[in-house]
Amino acid sequence: MNQIGRFVLVILISFWLPGLPETFAGSPPVPSGNALLLSDLHFDPLADPSILKQLIDTPASDWEPIFAFSKQVGYAHTPNDANYPLIKSALYAATGQSSVDFVIATGDYLRHDFQQAFLKVGGTSDQFTDFATKTALFVVHTLQTTFPVPVYFALGNDDSPSGDYRVAPGGPFLAKLADSLEVLKNHPDAAADFRAAGFYELPHPTLANQEILVLNTVLWSRSHAIFQPDSSHAGDAEIQWLAWHLYRAKISGKKVILVMHIPPGIDSYKSAHAGAGKAAIEFWQSRYFAQFLELMKTDGNIVQLALAGHTHMDDFRLLTPGGDTSPIAFRITPAISPIFGDNPAFSVLQYNLNTGEVSDIATYYLDLAKGGVYPKWALEYRFSSAYGYSAFSPSNLQSLAAAIHSDPSLRERFAGYYASSAPSPITAENWPFYACSETQFTATDYSNCVSNAQSPPAKTDQ
Repeated sequence: MNQIGRFVLVILISFWLPGLPETFAGSPPVPSGNALLLSDLHFDPLADPSILKQLIDTPASDWEPIFAFSKQVGYAHTPNDANYPLIKSALYAATGQSSVDFVIATGDYLRHDFQQAFLKVGGTSDQFTDFATKTALFVVHTLQTTFPVPVYFALGNDDSPSGDYRVAPGGPFLAKLADSLEVLKNHPDAAADFRAAGFYELPHPTLANQEILVLNTVLWSRSHAIFQPDSSHAGDAEIQWLAWHLYRAKISGKKVILVMHIPPGIDSYKSAHAGAGKAAIEFWQSRYFAQFLELMKTDGNIVQLALAGHTHMDDFRLLTPGGDTSPIAFRITPAISPIFGDNPAFSVLQYNLNTGEVSDIATYYLDLAKGGVYPKWALEYRFSSAYGYSAFSPSNLQSLAAAIHSDPSLRERFAGYYASSAPSPITAENWPFYACSETQFTATDYSNCVSNAQSPPAKTDQ
């Protein structure tokens, strides 16, 4: 067959078989971009106590050679947070994947129980604030120099020298971080918002019709209300700020990506350990979730996606605001820190450069759970091949959530990925506590879901 004949044949096939994929019919492939998702690094600069004095006496910008010559070369394992070798290994592995357009870091850059550990290895109370601030600046600097693309940082509950959940609005810590974030350099309004309370809005780096709204959901958390009960005005200001920016995006015909550390909904791990009949534990204060839900009912159709962390596990949420608003998909990115028995992991999100829709998510992990001196980073799974869906979309997540309830084999697969292929906290007995958190966001709805899932099926007459 000559060249003209082959061309005519392709044209005829494209008319005769309209159900074939567009690429087979001769249409160009949909252009796609990639975003790197990182969460819960929990960097521990104290893992090698012998270099503490050098770190205290040295600016954060000059810490790299100190860590590079540390005698500690092995990766941190459970129950420790991430040491320097593990952080560098994760970032190096991430650079080896598909080229990315931008990076989303969903918070918790500092180790757990930081001040207590600092004092234990020889630091003093008067040195800690400066040391914690330098540690945060070092993490920011390391991410920004590793990836020559925009890096968007959300704050986590451990990201404060004042202590867990004790972020200080308008304080020097936020001011120094604001000065270090490259994405804020040419956006004075965003920088001012971050200095005030750790949230900001910026244009999407590749999509002209999208904005990235980075929230500080620590301000809305129940634990923040306990530890800083006198700072609720910052959370109130943030919810008003979010309402305005959602409204402005909507009337401008734009969509938004929401970025946060603590997602709304239920703490499934603590609720599972509390057991049946006990009150479910919500992440956010009820009044802030109620206001957020109202905003989603009004403006949720412009939310392309929500990105979160905090749980350290590989998970998702699907918020259904009601009314005419479509459900909103939340991607919960697994942690780099292995402190809670999980393997370190990160994800690469593939999205449509025309629409912003998420076509797939690939997750990479370091199998520390199996042991070995130098395990290697590898692809753990792709959302599309693991679950058989062509997109990470609200409708597909709705289907997946239902299948996790009804299909034991798929539930087992999800549980296997939950802790990034480390032993999963999800078991054949407690799975409803985790499955129900994917779609239920209030304690009452969640408890009803768990109760119904645990109840044996009703007997029917034969």
